[in-house]
This record gives sequence, C-alpha cells and structure tokens, in this order.
Amino acid sequence: MPDNQYTLETLSRGLTILSLFTRETPTLNLTEIVSLTGINKTTTFRIVSTLETGGYLLRDPETKRYKPGIKVLQLGFAAISSLELRQVARPYLERLSQQVGETVSLSILDGMEIIYIDRVRNRQIVGVLLGLGSRLPAHCTSMGKALLAQLSTGELNCRLANVDLKPCTPKSVPCRKELEAELSRVREQGFALNDEELEIGLRAVAAPVFDSSQQAVAAINVTGSASAISIEKLSDEISEAVRATALQVSQALGYRVEGMRHRGI
Repeated sequence: MPDNQYTLETLSRGLTILSLFTRETPTLNLTEIVSLTGINKTTTFRIVSTLETGGYLLRDPETKRYKPGIKVLQLGFAAISSLELRQVARPYLERLSQQVGETVSLSILDGMEIIYIDRVRNRQIVGVLLGLGSRLPAHCTSMGKALLAQLSTGELNCRLANVDLKPCTPKSVPCRKELEAELSRVREQGFALNDEELEIGLRAVAAPVFDSSQQAVAAINVTGSASAISIEKLSDEISEAVRATALQVSQALGYRVEGMRHRGI
C-alpha cells in the first residue's frame, strides 16, 4: 500500500501507542511499548512523554508503568451518555436513589478534581447546581476522597505535590497532612464521608467502583441535606447501601472479588 502524503507519522505512532492499552493490558512500561510497536526506544520515549504531558497517559512513579489518562476519556466526552461505565451503572444508581430517597451521583477523577458523569436527582440539593461534566475539588468531596484513597502512594504524592488545597467551607480538610490521614481512614473503612466540606448544609457518603483490571475508575455517592441526614446515619446505614451498589457496578464491569485484597467495597 503506498504511503498517504497527508499522514503525520508522529501522530500515527502516538495513536498506535494509545491503542495498545486494553482491558487485558491496562498498563505498560516503556520496554513493553517499544517491543509491541517496533518503534525505537528514543522515539517511543519522546512520544510517550508528549502523551504524558498532554494528560493522555499517566505514569506511576513507583512502578514506572503507564496507563491511559483522563484526556483519552475527554476525547469522547461530548458523547458521554454512550459511555459503557455510565450505561452499566445507571440502573444501579436509580435503584439506590429509590432505596435511600436521596440524590445519587457517579463521577471520575481528573487530577485533583472530580467530573460528574451521571446524576439521579431525588430531592433538590440546596446551593449546589450540578450536571454532567461539572467539576469539583476532589479533596472537598466524598467521591473525590473515595478515589484519591485508591491511588498508589507515589501517584498520590505526585498529584498533591503542587496543589493548593483551598477550602470550600470552614469544615473542608485544611491541609495535606489531614487529607492524608483522612484518606487512610477511607481506605480502612471502605467509604468516604463529607460533612459540609463542600457546601454548608450538605452531607454525602461515597464508595469507589473498580473495573476488570481491578483499578478504581469511578465513585458513587449519596448526597442529602444535613438537616435530614445525620452523620451517624450516613456512616452506619447509608454507607452500606452505597458500598453494596458500588460492588454491584464493579462486578458488572468485570471486577473479581475472589482472591483480591480488600479494596474498599
């Protein structure tokens, strides 16, 4: 086949590298990428570094392995209603909302922010207007903390290195040390609470969702008015329903419970 005069070789190689990441191969190191593409190591490193800088690949500082970044998802964000994750999760979100009588949301993590990709409204949430694509600071939200808690130490340190943890309310986590302590509690108990840290008068509880590669890909939460839901009810009662729903969605995505260490669901 003759070469197409309009083909950009570097772009083509970059897309080839991105296509290597699949459910069966969620992460790759540089040597594996070189072997699979046949591109020399120097060129591969430059392309991979460019993709990482642009947010299309993420590199784990500890393992030196790469995985697709949030920008890959954002390429198709205009068609987010067709995403497999949202399609799979939707009936479970609706069932949870009916069960607890509150608003239920689904979000993903992008750096130190969460992006809402679905929301089942039940009651009107005072002071907060959110739709698909809305972004919020992860450290001030239950879903953000649920997802941050699943990151490796190296990746978490990388994300926190140059971030100003600006509080949303007087109850927000005030500093990195307290955030890290909170994330440790989240990992231990399997869910994250939010007690008016995003908005005064608003409480929430969240749990992470895992996919077939055993990676946390999203979080589910229940949100309600602080006047209607006590922190004890969130922690002792609603958290169990949220964790159960997160596990159901995870299993629908191919997550395997057998033989896996505790992952918070």
